[in-house]
Amino acid sequence: MSKEISEALEIHQFMNERNVIMSFMGELTHQVTTSLLKNLKEDMNAANVDVVTQKRLYGIIVECLDNISKHWIALDIEKVLGRASPPIFMLSRVNNYYIILTGNHIPNEQIDLLVKKIELVNSLDKKGLQDFYRQTLAKESPLERDNAGLGIIDIALKSGNKLEYDFRPVTKDVSFYVIQARISL
Repeated sequence: MSKEISEALEIHQFMNERNVIMSFMGELTHQVTTSLLKNLKEDMNAANVDVVTQKRLYGIIVECLDNISKHWIALDIEKVLGRASPPIFMLSRVNNYYIILTGNHIPNEQIDLLVKKIELVNSLDKKGLQDFYRQTLAKESPLERDNAGLGIIDIALKSGNKLEYDFRPVTKDVSFYVIQARISL
């Protein structure tokens, strides 16, 4: 058996064991995002997912994909690594949760600020998140407003759970950032 076939079988086993519903690795163009979201709607309807869960799940996935497309540093990564290394998106269902996982490269200089944002969001209850969201939106200038922070707040609000994350160093300047949201059924 070739190495490629063996690896394909391992990937299949990994995805099957984790009940992966959808996964994507590549450039998130408008057409790709639209296609992923269309397939998601069709899959949720076919699986008879209740409307409230569908809306929450759809909203979180839209925000996650939007964050990737806005913050993906494709050209910088290609220069640093000498090859393309696209972002990932994965949706799975485990026990009583849908799990949304996204990953992309970020400059290491952004990690501390991102950790502070996520930890602050994780420390707040629902009312605190709602207040923080309003405060962030109320900032007078769009330049003052932290739109990346809004996305993280929105994901936490819609998921109703703490966000999990990790950063894996790739080079001295770049890390691979993974964030995971859980949506209770």
